[in-house]
Amino acid sequence: MSGHKNFAVVGAGVTGSFIVRQLLKDKAAGIVNEVVVLTRKGSKTTVDGDAKLIPVDYSNKTSIKAALAGVDVVICTIAGSALGAQAGIAEAAKEVGVKLFVPSEFGGITEGETEGIFGAKAGIQNQLKALGLPYALFYTGNYADYIWAPRFLALDIRSGKVSVGGDGDKQIPYTSRPDIARYLSYVLTHLPAEQLENRSFKLTGDTKSFNEIFKAYEAKTGKKLEVTYIPVSELDARIAANPHDICAYLQKVWATAGPVWKSDNHLYPDWNPSSVIDSIMAA
Repeated sequence: MSGHKNFAVVGAGVTGSFIVRQLLKDKAAGIVNEVVVLTRKGSKTTVDGDAKLIPVDYSNKTSIKAALAGVDVVICTIAGSALGAQAGIAEAAKEVGVKLFVPSEFGGITEGETEGIFGAKAGIQNQLKALGLPYALFYTGNYADYIWAPRFLALDIRSGKVSVGGDGDKQIPYTSRPDIARYLSYVLTHLPAEQLENRSFKLTGDTKSFNEIFKAYEAKTGKKLEVTYIPVSELDARIAANPHDICAYLQKVWATAGPVWKSDNHLYPDWNPSSVIDSIMAA
């Protein structure tokens, strides 16, 4: 086992709440010793279970260092709009002797990217390299249990109307958040340190095209979906008009996706992740 026993999770929202929950399960099983959750000062975040919740001023390195004292691994799950805060967290982590830093990835491969949210994530990787702080990147594909929610991606499948970029035929990896949390916790507590540092892990809970998912949903529910296909040229125009149009940005990423990656699922032999359609129906 890697010997990593003490964890700090930055943020306990869309992604972090599942990771905290899994780490606490592993704490109850004697695999993990300590789980610390960092939140912004003034946040109303609460955590059920035996975790230490510490409000932090992310603009104050002393505040961050105090929260990370004694931590082996920092797992960042902060949202895209706050990705830049990871630089200060990483600097503090390095100074207090954190052994491994997991930046907020949990999506498509970002190494080498220069634009949009993927470029911002790649920038954090470069900062970690410059600091000499060992890191591990977790690429998960889309959240199988989440992107269908009625929020901002035009994929509210239960409404009966969805929109996708391109022709909807590109094969895309998906992983649900509970499965991500189980995988993350397992490899961080079971693999030797030399197998964790300065590398990426590619998770694949399932691989499907949007069209395959829509057909499976129709077969499962008996409900016909109204699907709108958005030309890539239209997505490009939207991004040019508004570089912060995350819906258009991600729809273009999916519409122009390359070959599906070779997964690292084998590193957790008993993982058995859920399929996309099962995740949708369970949500």
